[in-house]
Amino acid sequence: MKKNRDVKFVIYQMLYIFVVCVIALKGANLDLTEVIQKEKVVEKEYADSLKKILDSLLALGLVPEIKFDTSKKFTNPEELRKQLEITRQQLIAVQQQNPSLTVSTTSPSFTTTNPNLTPEEIKRIEEQKKEEQIIEPKEVQEIRIGNPVIVQFAQNTMNNPYDQPLEIVGITTIPPKGSKTFITGGEGSVTLKVGTTTKTVQTKPNDKPKISLQRLVPAGENVSIRSIQGTVGYRITINDDFPGNLDVNFNGPVTVNQTGPTTYDVTLNFLKSKTAFDNYTDSKDSPYSVGFQVSVKDKIAGHSLTQSGVFQFGEW
Repeated sequence: MKKNRDVKFVIYQMLYIFVVCVIALKGANLDLTEVIQKEKVVEKEYADSLKKILDSLLALGLVPEIKFDTSKKFTNPEELRKQLEITRQQLIAVQQQNPSLTVSTTSPSFTTTNPNLTPEEIKRIEEQKKEEQIIEPKEVQEIRIGNPVIVQFAQNTMNNPYDQPLEIVGITTIPPKGSKTFITGGEGSVTLKVGTTTKTVQTKPNDKPKISLQRLVPAGENVSIRSIQGTVGYRITINDDFPGNLDVNFNGPVTVNQTGPTTYDVTLNFLKSKTAFDNYTDSKDSPYSVGFQVSVKDKIAGHSLTQSGVFQFGEW
């Protein structure tokens, strides 16, 4: 019973101080007659805090609606601050004896659970409080996304770990907690931006692709063309960080089989008969040669290169 009286005492004391705060904030009677200098008026935040307390108490049904005499004058803001601090300390002491009362130790406010409320009413009040709260996104002080590698003239993918959009200035914007693939040009650097915070990242040059030719059949005047046409003559490997950006083409009397993302097997497909062989070698000196070309072009960067392979034989 004593605990209930203590709680009611503190509640009514705070309601009284709230009214005094309103009068002090106005710095005047209801007829707007100035009673203190404007620079000495109590800060608005004190009255706002107590206003929230009063609204909470009324919503929870802890106190009845009360009308106050607002004609009283208050001319000592420092005394009001002291009274607020005393009341806050009293609330803390009461909370230690009453677990249903939760007190803020940093501002003159508290929450409490009314045992007379039904679970549905408590849920409705909690949902209403959540709707009233405006959650502002925290300002990013420094953009931290590791050491992203952004390559020029290529498709790059980047993740955004923040709750705000991450802008790659002039290129694209990645949604919060999302990921995006984007194409860069020849920028030497790109600027990342989250809110008002920016970070500059140097880009990496896009290296030209390389073509590697490995001959798998013999060559020379003692080599039969029939033997080298029946097996893979060359294995071509193309080295590039972005093979999906490449166009690869072969020219010449060959059959090509792609065996991997960047690997191709090349077989000679040239003379089909002895007659065709004799006609081709007529007036030519052995060993005989026939070549092919492989051309590679980067569709984004514009890099292009061509390399040749040769089959050599001397007999049918």
